Amino acid sequence: MTETEKVSQLSKLLEQAEEQVVRCDELDPWGTVETRASFRDVCSSGAALLGKLSQIDPDIIGKSRRLKDLSQLDLAHLQKAASAKTGKDAKQRLRTWGQALEVTTDLKDAAKFCASLGDEKKRWSKKQDYRITFKECSEQLAGYLLYELLAVLGEYEAEQYPHLRLQVLCSYLKELRVEFLWDASARGPCRRHSIPEQCKFEDLPNDLRGELVVLYGPQKHEFTFHTNTGQEFQCHINNTGIREYRALLDTIWDAATGRLHSYPKNGSAVWAIRDNECVHNLEAYASLILKLLKPLSALSEHSEPARAVRTIIRRGRGRWTKRSHIAWPYPADLDKLIAAITHQRRF
Repeated sequence: MTETEKVSQLSKLLEQAEEQVVRCDELDPWGTVETRASFRDVCSSGAALLGKLSQIDPDIIGKSRRLKDLSQLDLAHLQKAASAKTGKDAKQRLRTWGQALEVTTDLKDAAKFCASLGDEKKRWSKKQDYRITFKECSEQLAGYLLYELLAVLGEYEAEQYPHLRLQVLCSYLKELRVEFLWDASARGPCRRHSIPEQCKFEDLPNDLRGELVVLYGPQKHEFTFHTNTGQEFQCHINNTGIREYRALLDTIWDAATGRLHSYPKNGSAVWAIRDNECVHNLEAYASLILKLLKPLSALSEHSEPARAVRTIIRRGRGRWTKRSHIAWPYPADLDKLIAAITHQRRF
């Protein structure tokens, strides 16, 4: 395999790793037996990802601090998992993801749980707490895979592989977007009937208005409604992923303006940077992205996306700061930038 062929295959693998991260994020541990298929998909696609990585460049696993324990697994089984479709091999693929979780995240009985997902005759096994932990551990392993690939691909010279560098930048911009949504709190004007139906507030009068504050947590969405009369109401709903969280917010406030759909004159929602950890995480991504961006700025055909990234990366600020407020369209603007760069790197 030539170096160019290897880069091409790792580039495709990076796309698949991003998809795996999303699959894990959207697992619903609180669901009924119908959600078993999504757990099965995570196991199958994750095992295939591991198998392909071991075929293309097993050294990535061996040299990785986060993935080195995968070397305990049978290399032939890993590589076989890359192409398993049906029958015994397909069941082994499910088990392989569980084995990988056991050695990298210490999740007990993961291989047995994953293997059980392939038997439709068996009832939905394991308690909800285990499925929550399974989701968290799968997210962790998928993140390991993603970041190892980004680290390796980020080492290739931008001048020789500019489209690869753009792809790596897009991945980090996506991660920045997720980090922003995870750490920043949403707050804005609200009226009682603007609140989504799944929010079960207790004893909330129908004609109430005030400010709604929404936090995105590891397991629950947290909603706090501060009324104009000084009352405070709270509720929690299960978290099943960033995409659903954004859709939930979009039912309350317009994605482009932050205004209430039915009452646009009531003001706009904003994103609030609440704590030092949020600032630290956002700054880490911003610094890394700007470092990767620097060599592209000197390439005339890529100077425009480089300028666009520099403009948006800290929203025109020198640094992210605690207790600051960010205009509501920031995630949507990141989406547009990612889409534009993705379009450019494909041509």
